Amino acid sequence: MHIAIVADNVADRKQAERLFDRANTALAATTGTLFIDSFGDETSFLHACMRYDLFVLDFDNDTEHSLAVARTLKEKNAPGLIVICKHAGDSFRSETDIQGIFTLDKPILTAALHKLLCDIHQELQKVKSELDLVELRTLKDTHYVSRSKIAYAQAFILKNRICYHLTDGTVLESAGGFRDLKRYLGSYPEFELRPGHILINTDHENKETK
Repeated sequence: MHIAIVADNVADRKQAERLFDRANTALAATTGTLFIDSFGDETSFLHACMRYDLFVLDFDNDTEHSLAVARTLKEKNAPGLIVICKHAGDSFRSETDIQGIFTLDKPILTAALHKLLCDIHQELQKVKSELDLVELRTLKDTHYVSRSKIAYAQAFILKNRICYHLTDGTVLESAGGFRDLKRYLGSYPEFELRPGHILINTDHENKETK
């Protein structure tokens, strides 16, 4: 899961980085690796917002600013889910103003953060499954590809690379090993393991020989 933390208060930003880093250690087996980028304001990440699965917006004492950024993300059709941080006990009158907004109380508690990340991971898996899309992050770009268009994928252990071969002949290359490949595609029933660290889409398999 790729996460963008956007906090204008330096202390809040550094604290969030530490909490998410600890969450990565605790939850990696459940959520997969958490890749964290942090920013001091929205101008520095909006141009690349399509790469993130989750946005954590924390503008100090200014939830309206967070909502304005959330609306901008929706206008750009950014695929990531959105969390707005607010002080515990504060009302959030615009919770229903934008679909798909999560809230996280400050100060951020470990248990609450871990539960939220697990819930968001499940929601992301549900959305991707319903759309029949797989997110493939190449060395330069992010592609959303229908599973039916992936013929097979192979992990090259020594090179720490994964190659995704699409039915139209396109090959997309990303960083990662066999464990990453199994996490990305292994949960889908149409993909089966073959020798050579390969997952093949059996919907495109014509025959199998020795």
